[in-house]
Amino acid sequence: MTTGSDQGQAQRNASPKKIAMLAVRAVVAAVLPLVLFLLVRPYVASDVEALVIGAAVPVLYTVGGLIVRRRLDRVGLAAIGGFAVGILILVATGGSELAFLLRKEIVTGPLGLVCIASACLRRPLLVVVARFAARRNQALGDRLNVPGADHILTVSTVVVGAILVVHALAMLALALNTDTTTFLAVSRPVSWVISLAGLAPLLWWIHRQVTHRERVER
Repeated sequence: MTTGSDQGQAQRNASPKKIAMLAVRAVVAAVLPLVLFLLVRPYVASDVEALVIGAAVPVLYTVGGLIVRRRLDRVGLAAIGGFAVGILILVATGGSELAFLLRKEIVTGPLGLVCIASACLRRPLLVVVARFAARRNQALGDRLNVPGADHILTVSTVVVGAILVVHALAMLALALNTDTTTFLAVSRPVSWVISLAGLAPLLWWIHRQVTHRERVER
């Protein structure tokens, strides 16, 4: 019979494995498109064809994993969705290499502006989404009713929106001023730096807010 402590220990042991797997997948996601592009480019007519093939291989790997494990995680879903959006954008723009390179930013950049605008209009997107989700999740609803929860979500909406906008502009500048190979080599590390620079202070601030509230309640 499995006890609660055994389950807790199993979860703690699984956490480092999950972190390690995510780290490996992040590295692969950063390196594989560049490697595939360099391998395929001499055998195709254009950079766009090589980019599509390079982007398709990880998606096919994800689909293969889905068939074998019959389970699709969020990272895999994002990869498939990003590739599908890229193909649609490629068709809509008549095969624009720039549009395909920035296929994610074409979505995330405007989303960042929506986040910032929603906060300015006093309808922060994260608050709206969280309140909607709480209709079917009592535990989430209880957390949202805690004093200061809306303030934390409002600040988070602004910060996340700013990160998305800055990231999109950085990728646009990078795509316009470098060749395809350089973009593939540099874009992912730059993305990590921008995300970390924005999320780390936000998470620290949220931790401070939660800790202060718990101290006051005592």
